[in-house]
Amino acid sequence: MSKTITVEVSDTVYELLEVLTKGQRPECKTVKDVVLKLIDHAQQGVYRPGAWERNWLTQAFWDDWTEHLEVGDPYGRPDSPFFRRPIRKASQ
Repeated sequence: MSKTITVEVSDTVYELLEVLTKGQRPECKTVKDVVLKLIDHAQQGVYRPGAWERNWLTQAFWDDWTEHLEVGDPYGRPDSPFFRRPIRKASQ
């Protein structure tokens, strides 16, 4: 299952993000690509405690959100004690 989000940004913010499409990273040819790459790195920072993205996220969001994670792979892969997933409620 996938979820859809719509994000509206000002022309200035769009132009600033568009600068990131001017580099040599071929996967970031559009602002949408840039946003998807940012999302990918953010989710890695949530589920991988040792990832460089974790420090980035704690700078932006502090670290109290980590209290809402438990040991386990959010993607269901076995034997992944180094990963974290959102704490699951008893009814799930």
